[in-house]
Amino acid sequence: MLNKINVRVLRIILFFLPIVTFGQGISSILDSIHQLPGTDFSKLTIYSVHLEEYKKANNYSQLGYDAHQLAKWIHKEKKWDKAIELVKVAYEARAIASPYNVKLHKASCYNYANYHRRKGNLHVGIKYFKKMLALGGANFLKGRALAHIGDSYDILGDYHKAIEYQNQSFEYFNPEKHLKYIIRTHNRIGVSYRNIRSKASAEKSIHHFLIADSIIAQSKLPFKIDQYSIYNNLGTIYIEVVDLKDISKGINYLKKALEIAKEEDFTSKLSRIYFNLAIAYIEVNKTISSEYFDKALQYSKHLPSLVPSIYFGLGIKDIDEQQFLKAQENFAIAFSYHFGIDKPDIYWLPKKDLMKNIVNKAYFLQVLKEKLNTWILLAKKENNPSYFHEAIKTAFTCDVLVDLLLKEEISNNSKLLWRNLASEIYVMVLEACYGLNKTDDAFYFMEKGKALLLTQQIISKNNTIPDELLDKENNIKNNITTLQTKLITTAANKKDSIASIIFSEKLRLESFTDSLSLIYPKYFSSKYLPSIIALSELKLLDNEVAVEYIMEKHVDGADFEAYGLLISHNDVKLFKINNLKQLEKNIYSLRKQLNKPFTTEEEILYYKKVSYSIYQSLFPKEIQSFLRNKKITICSDYILNHIPFEGLITDLTKDTYFIEEAEINYVYSFSFMKENALVQREASKDLLGIAPVHFNNEQTTLSKSLEEISAAHSYYSGDILSEKEATKDNFLKTLDQYKIIHLATHANASDSLNPWIAFRNDKLYHQELGTVKNNADLVVLSACNTSLGKISRGEGIMSLARGFFRSGANTVIPSLWSTNDKATVTITADFYKNLSEGQTKSEALRTAKLNYLHNNTDAEASPHYWASMILIGDTGTLLPQSNNLWMFLLAFGIVIIIIFYFFLKKSKNS
Repeated sequence: MLNKINVRVLRIILFFLPIVTFGQGISSILDSIHQLPGTDFSKLTIYSVHLEEYKKANNYSQLGYDAHQLAKWIHKEKKWDKAIELVKVAYEARAIASPYNVKLHKASCYNYANYHRRKGNLHVGIKYFKKMLALGGANFLKGRALAHIGDSYDILGDYHKAIEYQNQSFEYFNPEKHLKYIIRTHNRIGVSYRNIRSKASAEKSIHHFLIADSIIAQSKLPFKIDQYSIYNNLGTIYIEVVDLKDISKGINYLKKALEIAKEEDFTSKLSRIYFNLAIAYIEVNKTISSEYFDKALQYSKHLPSLVPSIYFGLGIKDIDEQQFLKAQENFAIAFSYHFGIDKPDIYWLPKKDLMKNIVNKAYFLQVLKEKLNTWILLAKKENNPSYFHEAIKTAFTCDVLVDLLLKEEISNNSKLLWRNLASEIYVMVLEACYGLNKTDDAFYFMEKGKALLLTQQIISKNNTIPDELLDKENNIKNNITTLQTKLITTAANKKDSIASIIFSEKLRLESFTDSLSLIYPKYFSSKYLPSIIALSELKLLDNEVAVEYIMEKHVDGADFEAYGLLISHNDVKLFKINNLKQLEKNIYSLRKQLNKPFTTEEEILYYKKVSYSIYQSLFPKEIQSFLRNKKITICSDYILNHIPFEGLITDLTKDTYFIEEAEINYVYSFSFMKENALVQREASKDLLGIAPVHFNNEQTTLSKSLEEISAAHSYYSGDILSEKEATKDNFLKTLDQYKIIHLATHANASDSLNPWIAFRNDKLYHQELGTVKNNADLVVLSACNTSLGKISRGEGIMSLARGFFRSGANTVIPSLWSTNDKATVTITADFYKNLSEGQTKSEALRTAKLNYLHNNTDAEASPHYWASMILIGDTGTLLPQSNNLWMFLLAFGIVIIIIFYFFLKKSKNS
């Protein structure tokens, strides 16, 4: 009936009605229309005419009031799109209203962001919450906005960023007025920490849940919905987290949550709690588990979004019962509900376009991982290779989803988290590749599981931006790095204030990069992922061999999995590595022995036995014939990064070291090498040598370090910064001018949070290397453990060597343990001599090591002295500039002689 009112008549009525506003600022007309019978959505035609009048009159203040309130009414009726449209009108009107009221503008901006969040448009919601924060002020609404941003990042799988925003929201909540929000923020932080899936994060998660529970107990207020959430989440942690697993404790918490849900009639929560109990009882009592699954489905009508998870859980139960086909059927049902399609068969997989629209991609990746694992289990149980084909197809679908996740604008820590999960998938599918001898696919997955983010950073740096923009970005990053370093050593009572400043600087960096991501997308955006080199692209000479490894621990209950791929000029062999527990034990034993020279005959014999055993494990007999007298490129993984392959014994009867049979170098990945080779390096000078010798802190004096870089300087011209000149500032000012950078100093990789390398007056931290640029063809890190650091599964070791690659290096020679000064001076001097005479970098280092080995005996010939330094990256030649000039003049002279000869010959013939 209302829609039949003549609009023209309505306009006349509106014209003559006085515009009266109430305490909230809305007009009397808006309120009158609201009082008419019917829903507000059904009266939109009338409301639209009313709002149009304010637009025509340029009355943006009243337009803002009325559109804002109308959006709230429409939103309450769950008409999301129209509510978003109306609050946008309010937001835009209040931006230009006179007088301008920032508080009102923030309120409309908040609602616009929040309506998008509730509709599932998380990226839009985040964008406008941040716009609201940029309007300034410090109030309760700001705290809510920060918490909502954190919630959104959690759903998107960026758990680290979620925690940062949620933590910041506490600052704006008053304990006397906003206790509910403080409790819920602790709950949200607990959930985000739980989702990170590590023991340390799970312990932090429990800490926040217990704080929330304590606040409720002290307040004596009935925060029942929050208490339900606390117990439900604590129960889930004790069931899911392997290192803290306590099924009995988990079930007790879940039953407490169930009791609250029943008492308070939280009908919509019953399905989830029954589902969690069903998962918990899979390992305890499958009959009870089935009963809880039935109840979860029964109550799912109150929470339809949980149905796919319930069927996924049923699939997990089937796997535990070794009913693998039934598990695939339940996964198929889960897919049908998730994507809103008819039930597909068990072989169906979603395409990229479908997966793009998945909001919680992180959770769906877990689902696909279980489906992949089930195909492999089924293939082994039934001895049917066709299921291995399905496993490989599923792995490629996982890979597409991983790429979609990595293209999200998420924090680097969260990207490392998803690389971690992806690495489990890549090693898992190797079993199928091995079963079918699919070497091309095996190579792809091995490559995809290494240094992808580092390669992405190299590509980004190769896409230049104006210097002033780069300087601004680096200044903000350096501020963040300095503050993060300070945070580590700051007293506990001052950490919050520093963390708040870090957060503000990160917001500034986000705002800066967002503003330029459309102009310089390949530099500022994550949407460009590096391509993976194909096996067919890897061109090797007759004397070259590549060996790539993939290794993973704790994959779906298995202790260890590892595979290797040998690639020669005309052959490829995929092999499985066995006896992994013993191999792991041997590697740690070998590393312990390498930290010091041999002192007894027993130590020598034990070393030979252990290293020979490692060699036999990593190079099975069927591939050993490919290795002798070859140039071998090793692409290692996981704990294999801790050992020098050249120090392995290959023949117990002859006591032959691997270095005596082959020239060995290392790469992070072949795809990384391909991209790193494209980096333009323009250095004008040969050598920069750094030797502080003495230090302004607790570091010991390095008396031989100046001798070490002086030896290098005798073959390559350049500059030496020693003693008081060897400062961090001097190094950073000049490092981009040199082809060779040689650092003879102290370093510490045991600081896994942020490894450092020492200068006379200060330390350069790993994180800082991301903001500097070097043009070095070679970086020599003659310092302790510069090739070691925290192992990040799916990426590699977060070492100082990696940091120098990130800042532009073509080759890095780091150390695997604390080096011996005297031996290092001998080996590096010989290395530079060989290099200057035209040997390749790899050949020059091998020759220097062999010379040392063959010129020393007994303890002095221990691998401790000569095997520490390894070569990672490009292996090509690097002649001194003076040699290049002589070679140019010689070549020029030869050309002139040839021309003169032909000129004389032609003249004679004439």
